[in-house]
Amino acid sequence: MVNFVRCCKLFDNMTDEEISSVIEGLQTVVVPTGLSVISEHAHGDNLYVIIKGNVEIIKDIAENDDDVVAQLKVLEPGEFFGEMSLLDDEPRSANVISKNNVEVLVIPKERFQQIAYSNPKVMFNLIRTLSWRLRDTNQKFAETVERLIAQNRLMAIGMAASKIIHDIKTPLTVTVLTAQMLESLYPDGKKFTESIVKQTMIIDQMVREILDFAKGNTTPINPQQINLERFVQDINDTFGQTITRSDVSFTIQNRAKENAYFDESKIRRVLINLMKNSYEAMKEKGEIRLDVMMEDNTLVFIVSDTGQGIPSRIKANLFSPFQSEGKSQGTGLGLAISKKIVHEHKGTIDYIPNVPKGTIFIIKLPQQDIK
Repeated sequence: MVNFVRCCKLFDNMTDEEISSVIEGLQTVVVPTGLSVISEHAHGDNLYVIIKGNVEIIKDIAENDDDVVAQLKVLEPGEFFGEMSLLDDEPRSANVISKNNVEVLVIPKERFQQIAYSNPKVMFNLIRTLSWRLRDTNQKFAETVERLIAQNRLMAIGMAASKIIHDIKTPLTVTVLTAQMLESLYPDGKKFTESIVKQTMIIDQMVREILDFAKGNTTPINPQQINLERFVQDINDTFGQTITRSDVSFTIQNRAKENAYFDESKIRRVLINLMKNSYEAMKEKGEIRLDVMMEDNTLVFIVSDTGQGIPSRIKANLFSPFQSEGKSQGTGLGLAISKKIVHEHKGTIDYIPNVPKGTIFIIKLPQQDIK
């Protein structure tokens, strides 16, 4: 028995003789898979040490008279549970269910109290474990609160996007019809009227993408064969016109001469969003660059800049909603939506620091999976 419980956190730093004296006369029981070891609200009369198998701690949550169960934690061999009711004489606060024929060492309440008073190491180990669990609970609580805040913000954004779509539908339609009328009156201005129509449709698509993202909807992509030379020229014409600072340069290097398959409007928005982020966050002179290449039947876009770079504090959650840095008007949704679009293409988007400073975003779109 000593060999089985030596790994238990309750008996850390104790000799075999000390452990033997503590567990002398105690019994183990095997609880079949799916059965309760502890029931919520029941009287607490034992502490349990896991010898083999796993248990799941779950809690019943009342929600509109429906039974809702929340998983709190899964415990493994060497861990223990059931101590709280023995310390505060309160009923059990959660259910503990056997996951796979768990074997536990049972320490009755009276025996536990004797052990606690006569073995300071056990009490120290107990307090240390409770401290670890409290820290873990605090972290999970903070993450839950942050997630709920993000969900509420997304809900609010979704409602706003729905209203915006409704409100701008008429003016966008009027803009398109006016551009088409101008084209019929002035055929030589076709290039400009087509640009008006294209940008108008982009506005509508962008708002709808925000709405879909807020609702968690997966939007279908429309991959087509794209002439990359024409595509990068369009990127240059669209984004290049937005650069008004003489100390910021923008260059494109296209080394992929063949055609590629992707949803043109969506990937254009991803690239322009990345380059727009670079431009808006650039505090001093620098360069923004787009490189395009084909590697092993994978289309690769590399957006790089020589700006301030990404602060280390947000790198871990860079593609999560509401992460924004260096932009007074940033919503924090651009990178999250960009990642969603790339993943809908079955591709990847990654960030690496630029050396000596700046950012690099690498987008890879597998061509065999998109066609």
